[in-house]
Amino acid sequence: MKKTFVFIFSFLSSITFIYSQLQIGGEIGPSISNMGIQGDGDLIPSTHVYTGIKAGINVKYNGNAGLGIESGAYYRTSGFKVRVEEDFKIYGLDFGASVTAIPVFKFVEVPLMANYSIGNDRIKASFGAGAYAAYALDGDIKTRGRFLIDFNLGTYDLNMNNDLFNRWDVGLMAKAGLDIPMDKMNIHFNTSYQHGLTDLSDEPILDIRTKPYALNFGVGLSYKF
Repeated sequence: MKKTFVFIFSFLSSITFIYSQLQIGGEIGPSISNMGIQGDGDLIPSTHVYTGIKAGINVKYNGNAGLGIESGAYYRTSGFKVRVEEDFKIYGLDFGASVTAIPVFKFVEVPLMANYSIGNDRIKASFGAGAYAAYALDGDIKTRGRFLIDFNLGTYDLNMNNDLFNRWDVGLMAKAGLDIPMDKMNIHFNTSYQHGLTDLSDEPILDIRTKPYALNFGVGLSYKF
């Protein structure tokens, strides 16, 4: 009976210890993304960054010596811009026109990172690195024109089920942040960089490879169990 009691007490103590190190919260912020395009040089356009959003639930377990594990589930919009410009003259006057295409993809994402925290009861810094897996739920292309004024040309849905797209994006991620403890709550600010390793295009004829990357900023609130 005594051994049974000791076992139950130890088990409950370990469960309490685990949950006392667990943090669950939410965060939101801008995601500045672009697409790395490689392959046939004559067919590769010049791309520009697109600013989307990243929001979700963050789960962090802090172990001994500042080491821990971080994961969660996020919604992220990622894309890039391609702009074609043309200058011309009319009756000796200089004019310019441009067309911009903005492919945007909506991802659901799950990261898994090891992290290290250092600090005191007033402020803590954390650093993490690991991998992520994301799945493209949907996508579209927004088109805009400019001739004297800016105007929308329309938005067109992308068929993500055809053979030209790979919905899965798997890559590496690094993250740094600051936590401000407040009793059972934590206010946190962070920035992260992620770089895709998988080719999102599945073009069988052209030698073009597309890999996304993004710089994210977030602010959030978490609860400490």
